[in-house]
Amino acid sequence: MNNPAGRAVGPGQVISLTRRSAWRRDYDMRAGQDALGWLRWQPGRRCFAQAEGRGIGLIDVATRRRRVVVARAGAAEPLATVDRGRGGSVIHTAGGHALRWEKTAHRNHWAMRDQHGTVLAVAASHGLLRSSVHISAERAMPEHTAVLLCLIGGYLALSDLQHKADLAAATAAAAASSG
Repeated sequence: MNNPAGRAVGPGQVISLTRRSAWRRDYDMRAGQDALGWLRWQPGRRCFAQAEGRGIGLIDVATRRRRVVVARAGAAEPLATVDRGRGGSVIHTAGGHALRWEKTAHRNHWAMRDQHGTVLAVAASHGLLRSSVHISAERAMPEHTAVLLCLIGGYLALSDLQHKADLAAATAAAAASSG
């Protein structure tokens, strides 16, 4: 995907990750009608996804233990890492910026914050067969930065939704087999 010079994301702009199919975890990322990229989990792989975004190219997103690593496809040097902790997660970008990934007061809502406040607000929803994520920019930033942060936020939010769905299915199966 190309990156026209000087493109930016402004405050209040909404970027959405919407599931294409009920059968595969494959999401389109858009700002209105403008395609910005995609995020796709490989079938049977819960801890690894590939993504492509305008201005950043093809990337791999992988969870290893309590850490998420985001790197260009085939590259050893990460673009960003997410270290999960008790009070939330910390996102470290290759540029040396640190952001906090925190659950907000609402169900399935998170915020990406730096020392100056909220950068992105993230809301995820899970329907019967489809899920989506809506991300609102709280301040202006270069488009390629917003795309990378939205792909990271989308991966974290959708992974959390999948984990909750798996727990609910396991609980239902256990209850059905015991009674």
